Parts: sequence; structure tokens; C-alpha cells
Amino acid sequence: MKKTVVVYGSMETPLMRKAIEVLSQTLLDYIGSYPACFQYDPAADYSPYRCIFIGTKSNHPYIAQNAQSIPNQAEAYGISVQNDTVIIEGADDAGVLYGCVDFYNQYIIRFEYAHAEDWHSANYYWRNIFEKPLPDFACSSAPSVRNRGIWTWGHVIYDYKGYIDNMVKLKLNTVTIWNDCVPVNAKEMVQYAHD
Repeated sequence: MKKTVVVYGSMETPLMRKAIEVLSQTLLDYIGSYPACFQYDPAADYSPYRCIFIGTKSNHPYIAQNAQSIPNQAEAYGISVQNDTVIIEGADDAGVLYGCVDFYNQYIIRFEYAHAEDWHSANYYWRNIFEKPLPDFACSSAPSVRNRGIWTWGHVIYDYKGYIDNMVKLKLNTVTIWNDCVPVNAKEMVQYAHD
């Protein structure tokens, strides 16, 4: 199996760090370890690796040169897989994060369980698509609703980080915590959510 690496343009914002974290966690189940993550270097030779390039046109020179057609709006993203190379491009850092989430939801699951059309064949069972060259694919998306979220009504959230991380995986960006008293860790919760 070819070694898979993540090549980012910039990791200056918490959203980009979260995008790399989400993508690395997803890949762990398929490649058996966390992928190596590098900042893009135009002089580097990436040919020995299966590269997943993530970023925006403004912060990643490779993506700027190999740009896709993605919607021109906040949180939009595009995923392109061609010649065993993956590009996850966002219109902004939130778009990159949602593209990393949907790399699993829209791409990996589609080819991992390809038996949906042919349930009686030898391909019925789960397969690790990273064991062979990745199938070509392209998609782009943008949210139709600007604020997508959950309203909690007087319930204690014991693990607010896990709660917010699950919201990210669902591409939700708003949480309303309705309580009689302000939680003692409200400041930390709000900061984590904004990050």
C-alpha cells in the first residue's frame, strides 16, 4: 500500500488544525496509522506518496494551480480524486473542514461499500479502498442554510468538546445552550466552539 500523506498549505487557524485532525482521524482506520502531515513545499518530491492536498486557493499554491470549480460562497468545498491524488479545496477554512468531513461521507463510504448495486457478487463485503489506487471522483458542495445547529434545553453537556466535535462531523455551526444558570465553564465552551 502506498504511504498516504496530508499536504496542507497553512495551519494558521484553528479551523485548519481541526480539518487536519478530522482527516487524520478518518484515515487512521484505513491506513493503520496517523498520516504524516507536511506543509506544501514546491521543491519537494511527492511522487512516492499518495497525497491528500488540503487548503484554499489563497493558502495553498498546489491547489491554486490545480483549482476546481467550487461554489463561490462561505463554507463551500470541492473534493477531487484523480490519478491517486486527492485535493480537498475550500472556499474558506470552514469549507476545508467540511470537505475533510465529506471526504469520508461522500467518497470513502461510496467505494468502501460498493456492493449496493451488486449484492450477490464477491465485492459484497467491506473493502479498504486505500489498498489499491483510489477511484477517480469529483464533487462540490455549499450549504443551503447559513446557520445549522442544535438547541439544548436545560441539559448538562458533560463533554462539551466531544459534543462540539460531533456537531462538526454533522456540519452544524450553531449551538444554543438554554439553561437557568450560566454554566461555570461557559467561557471555555464558547472559545472551543469558535475555534
